[in-house]
Amino acid sequence: MKTTKKEFENLVYQGIKSQGFDELSSRLIAILYSEPDPLTLEELSAITGYSFSAVSATMKLLSGIKVVEKTKKAGSKKLYFSVQRNMLTLTIAAIRSKSEFMVAPALNDLPGIIEKCRNSKAEGSERTLRIIEQYYQQMVALDMIFKNLIEFTEKIQKEMST
Repeated sequence: MKTTKKEFENLVYQGIKSQGFDELSSRLIAILYSEPDPLTLEELSAITGYSFSAVSATMKLLSGIKVVEKTKKAGSKKLYFSVQRNMLTLTIAAIRSKSEFMVAPALNDLPGIIEKCRNSKAEGSERTLRIIEQYYQQMVALDMIFKNLIEFTEKIQKEMST
């Protein structure tokens, strides 16, 4: 029979996985979310059954996109990992990450790509241009959606804390 903690951890895992994270990332976030204290790479490797190097690489990625936090304890060389235990904050971080790594570069680079395509004499360039322009329009829409979603979520978060 599952323990309450494991049931909760699995529920968090499913929620994180639904946001597009891979198996290991979702598992690590769920474990950290349900643990009261930060954990080391060795502990995470032992708990998940994944290799130390796989856990280390995944934690580097997750800390890079600010989903997990890494710290050192006084007198120790080991890194300790924890996660923000506020799902609204985690969701905002995930949206900001998608905006920063997907939408912002597209909005920055696509106007130049569109202009090059417009000036191209290559066969099929008109069809390619339509595809690129549609993608650009979708990125503009996503940018607006992400900004509104972050603003709305932060408003709710603020209301919940008062």
